[in-house]
Amino acid sequence: MPKSSKPAPTVGDIVHVKFWDHSNGGERPMHFEVTGWLTKVTREGYQLHFWKYIDPVDAAADDNKKDNEDWWWIVRKAITDIKVLK
Repeated sequence: MPKSSKPAPTVGDIVHVKFWDHSNGGERPMHFEVTGWLTKVTREGYQLHFWKYIDPVDAAADDNKKDNEDWWWIVRKAITDIKVLK
């Protein structure tokens, strides 16, 4: 990831991320982008929810929570740009 003078994104931020991804059987790696709610940060990557409950009461009451939320893990070294939107 390019060095920046901006502070690193933190849990709770809404971010837009551009990153390199693998290409199974492809000619080259592919450049992608995703927007989501940053929910976990580790040394290796960022977890971004792109489909998430807003109200924790709704999440707690839903027996089908595992099918109603989804996220991506993005490896930090693959990121070419990350911007905090909110």
